[in-house]
Amino acid sequence: MRSEVLAVWLLINALALFLVLNPWFMDWASQAIVLLVLEAVFFIVIGLPVFLHHFFRKKKPFMRSLSDSVQSVLDFLAGWV
Repeated sequence: MRSEVLAVWLLINALALFLVLNPWFMDWASQAIVLLVLEAVFFIVIGLPVFLHHFFRKKKPFMRSLSDSVQSVLDFLAGWV
């Protein structure tokens, strides 16, 4: 389920970046920017505390902590969908 959520997330981000960077879609560019900003806030609100917990409390290496935080965000999104 995580791989499907990740694939949908990548497609939505690619579409949003296309809409932001393409001058033909000026009407939709603002909605795409809002989507990208909300997504960044969402990942910071969920992923950053998990990363800090694994990195400082559990003393895991940086890459493992980052992997665990991304995994927890994707698990949350997979359960939410």
